[in-house]
Amino acid sequence: MALCLWWPGFELELERARTPSLADPPLALPTVGDRRRIEMGCALAASFGVEPGMIVSQAIALCPSLVLCEPDPDFHDAARDRIAEVLRGWSPVVERSVDRGRFFVGVDGLERLYGPPERQIAGLRARLEALSPWLAASARIGCAPGKFAAWVAARSAGSARSTGSAGSGRPGAAVCVAPADLAAFLAPQPVDVLPVSPRMVERLKRLGVERLAGIVRMPEPALVSQFGADGRRALAWARGTRIDRVRPEAPARPIRVALDFPSPIGQLELLHAALDRLIGRALEHPRRRGKSVRGLRVSASLEDGGSWSIRAVAREPTSEPERLGAFLRSRIALDRPRRAVETLRLELFRFGPASAQTGLFDPKEGAARVLGSLETKDGELLPAFRRAARVLRLRLGAAALFRVLELEPNSRIPERRHALMEIA
Repeated sequence: MALCLWWPGFELELERARTPSLADPPLALPTVGDRRRIEMGCALAASFGVEPGMIVSQAIALCPSLVLCEPDPDFHDAARDRIAEVLRGWSPVVERSVDRGRFFVGVDGLERLYGPPERQIAGLRARLEALSPWLAASARIGCAPGKFAAWVAARSAGSARSTGSAGSGRPGAAVCVAPADLAAFLAPQPVDVLPVSPRMVERLKRLGVERLAGIVRMPEPALVSQFGADGRRALAWARGTRIDRVRPEAPARPIRVALDFPSPIGQLELLHAALDRLIGRALEHPRRRGKSVRGLRVSASLEDGGSWSIRAVAREPTSEPERLGAFLRSRIALDRPRRAVETLRLELFRFGPASAQTGLFDPKEGAARVLGSLETKDGELLPAFRRAARVLRLRLGAAALFRVLELEPNSRIPERRHALMEIA
């Protein structure tokens, strides 16, 4: 069994709670970058026709009273961390979704501590009440077997009455689904709830499949032939036979360093120099020694309020400051701070094994690799080996690595037996 706690429009509702003057007007959260689009809008903005993905100027033309909330990822992530901390104090099995406003809690074995699901939900709301009355009142909670069914129950908690629900169809209500009622509960749900690609959902609707009951009626071979493994998983979810357990997150111990500026800086060159200094300080941290770095997060406090952040995960772990700096500078070039920076912060949150460089012959990169050869079954070289060859060619200005091709092994002329071909 699992609990799903969901706050629709989490970032916008946090802005309303932080600024009381934003309680009434329509709100929207734009994306970062030069060509800004609507990332999220409230229900009032949606009634004017404002939709995610729409250009900001078009949204304002449809809704002149629209208020754009500047992205503040540091504030939103801090609120998410506080919620996760409260949930971990109630259950040791807590998993955060990619969506900031969605959390999963494992409740197996908690009946002896907190009682049946209805009492568990009441106790959890009391803990959230101590953190924030708004969080406790606006949370939509679903209880069902597995994460998928719990998410569907939480989604239906604020929109419609369902069989076995504890509470009405209002924000802050809860829906509890017993294992015996799972298939009947899932059947009328729309196919949009499936955690599959939007393209698959669109194709299902074109086929006339609007509800999960329609997927259950389809034969499994037909679904697999049309959608592959996603079709088999969708059928298992729709039938209620696939129960995804809540996976507890390992306690994170990121390395954080920060740099305060006497006066706000806006020049990109100064920002790069400060970033190089932070990278050096972070790599010298005792907890980093003996490990390479893969996940990084750069954030900043901006002049006149607000924050900015970028999160990046490198394909290959490294402990070289030059490579880390070049990687982050390329990301900053795509998403620059909107205003001058007062405080710059760097966080290393994902680490890898200690290595001076990436192994050229790492078998993990070539799953189809033939034992004892640099080639895969299709005759292609390992990706890491090809990248190394390109780097050498750029540095030396000429071909540096070659491969031997067998042409006519039985030829009496030695020059015809083999040939050298450049690796590119």
